[in-house]
Amino acid sequence: MDIRNTLQNSLQLLSKQHTKETLGDRRNYLGASDVGHCPRKVILERIYPGEHDLATLLRFQRGHMTEDIVAAAFTAAGFSNFERQVEVDISTDKLPALVHIDFVFTAQQKKIKSILEVKSGKIPDQPYSSWESQLYLQMGALAKKYPDYMVKGAVLSLDLGDGDAAFFNGYTPQDTLYNGLLQRAESIWNDYQQSLKGQKIELKTEPGPLCGFCNHIRTCPRFAADDIPEMDDFIADFQELREKEKKYKEKVAIQKKILLTMVRARGNFRAGGYLLKKTTRTRQNLDMTSLDIFLADNGTSISEFQEPSTFSFLDIKKAPKEIAPVN
Repeated sequence: MDIRNTLQNSLQLLSKQHTKETLGDRRNYLGASDVGHCPRKVILERIYPGEHDLATLLRFQRGHMTEDIVAAAFTAAGFSNFERQVEVDISTDKLPALVHIDFVFTAQQKKIKSILEVKSGKIPDQPYSSWESQLYLQMGALAKKYPDYMVKGAVLSLDLGDGDAAFFNGYTPQDTLYNGLLQRAESIWNDYQQSLKGQKIELKTEPGPLCGFCNHIRTCPRFAADDIPEMDDFIADFQELREKEKKYKEKVAIQKKILLTMVRARGNFRAGGYLLKKTTRTRQNLDMTSLDIFLADNGTSISEFQEPSTFSFLDIKKAPKEIAPVN
């Protein structure tokens, strides 16, 4: 049995069932999570909904598990005033649209409805703009459905791998943002409908950090060129982080050497709640000289037992300046 194929096929089926049960047919409307993403990606994924790879399917399951963990935690804490997967219709004359909210907590006496959007994976320093767009649509939708209630919003980001959590709070509905996002959604839906009819239109693109997870990057007009200026700020931030990483690696190496010198001179000691001690490990190394002699005596060489292997890495070098053509 091929365990990877079994996992992928089964999780693919589970993902489709979960989507159908909780979200319905996504081809017939736009959701709040769609509006904050690249319009071209949203449209093409509806027209050409390819199969997801195992990594993506596992991320989907991780997201479902995260929501279940949060629900179980609130229930164990004695909270019973929340609903899950609350659906609100925000359709207009030009747009069929639904928002699905992970958690809505209701304080009846204070007339407050609080939205909690749950995210899983590595925790960012600040919420992604797509998260905030989704939240502003959800808050605007809930505020219009319940005008007598004060609406609040927050994002809870959980990293199940590292066992960490971050809470981004303090969001309130903003009519200007909500209306602007609705207009954006209408534009995406209009382009989607034209594409379905076979009309040739240039789909709007928004290059960003999530482009590597897009199934349509190879045909994206923004990535057809060698130079992608929309990624300039991201690359600049990355290079700045690399310089900081190098600086701190050197600093850590120096301090580690200082501490090891202390331990060698004094022996084990405790500080800052840690025990510092010298540990020695032994590893077996090949004596290449003796091995070469042995193989030569038997009419062969080490090269006959070697085979090439490949590996990938990110190579970033300063690009040469373009030379203007001479007229």
